[in-house]
Amino acid sequence: MPEPGKKRTPMRPLKHRAAPRRTAASGFSLIELLVSISLIAVLASLLLPGLARAMVRAKVTKAHTELHQVVLALLMYQEDYGAPPPARTFCAGRMERIDDYNALPDELVEARYLPRPLADPFNRPHSYKYVAPGFGWANGDPTILAIWVPEGFPAEQGRDRPHFDRRTSPVKWAVWSVGPGTPPSVFESDSAHHPVPEREWYPRRADGIIVHMQTADGILQSP
Repeated sequence: MPEPGKKRTPMRPLKHRAAPRRTAASGFSLIELLVSISLIAVLASLLLPGLARAMVRAKVTKAHTELHQVVLALLMYQEDYGAPPPARTFCAGRMERIDDYNALPDELVEARYLPRPLADPFNRPHSYKYVAPGFGWANGDPTILAIWVPEGFPAEQGRDRPHFDRRTSPVKWAVWSVGPGTPPSVFESDSAHHPVPEREWYPRRADGIIVHMQTADGILQSP
């Protein structure tokens, strides 16, 4: 009982303490992090192959576009000089230039048929490849180069034969990109008889080469 003359203090209602709310600063739990990482991994596995294919297609398109520029430059050079420029190759005799085997002729840029050197998007910083039968250069020395052409080309693909004379060869010259595979060495390229046989072309081979060439009937290119 309260003492006489003192005012009774009203009792305050009891408050229920609410559970603490988790804020953004409190972070994620281990389980949530593992679930998020798993979802990201699944999405990446679905998207990355498609992205890689799109990047290859973009490079293939770029290679075809630039090879077409090289073809036009070669045709203009040929019209002015009566013959295509000589081809050049390098093998074990000049190891510092071995990756530049069958490089594009310097004459195309020096004589302004091409505005600048063109690097193969699949093999930077090296140029596209070029070969023409007849007089050429090997390791800086004059020589006679061959181009390998299947029998019956282009109607059928028989046994490969070397042609050393541009006048009688079914293929007068060819330019190509090494394509989406690992760039072949000069020995691998020679063994496969690049660039004419269609069995070596992209997309027949996923790692095949991309080719433009002048034949006896006109300009031919890989798909």
